Amino acid sequence: MLTEQRKKFVEEYLKLKCQNQKQAAINAGYSPKSAAQQACDILKNPEVQEYLKEQKTTLIRQIQEELVLSASEAVATVYSVMTNPDAKDSDRLKAAFDILDRAGFRPDDKVVSEEEDNTVNNLFEKIEGGLK
Repeated sequence: MLTEQRKKFVEEYLKLKCQNQKQAAINAGYSPKSAAQQACDILKNPEVQEYLKEQKTTLIRQIQEELVLSASEAVATVYSVMTNPDAKDSDRLKAAFDILDRAGFRPDDKVVSEEEDNTVNNLFEKIEGGLK
């Protein structure tokens, strides 16, 4: 069974982005003298590892939900620029392209055929020849 102090350790460890286990142990109430060893022992415990994994998963889900809400706000902002008749045309056009791009309507990159490539190369050769 996981003690409250070990749960507190996991919370502190996550707050410190899993970077400083000794400080997490101190923050959880363990003695500063033995915090490094305590943290090492705690992190080896299978129950603690499982709890840490669960807490990370919960944290990731929360962050993803926040990002989804922020993304919705960002799209709304870009949309308001696109539909604002007082905005500069270049800003409105960029906003429209941004929305289309994010929706998956990005234009395909132009593929240059071998014939077109040879034509361009011939033009460069003629230009270079005329400059000499």
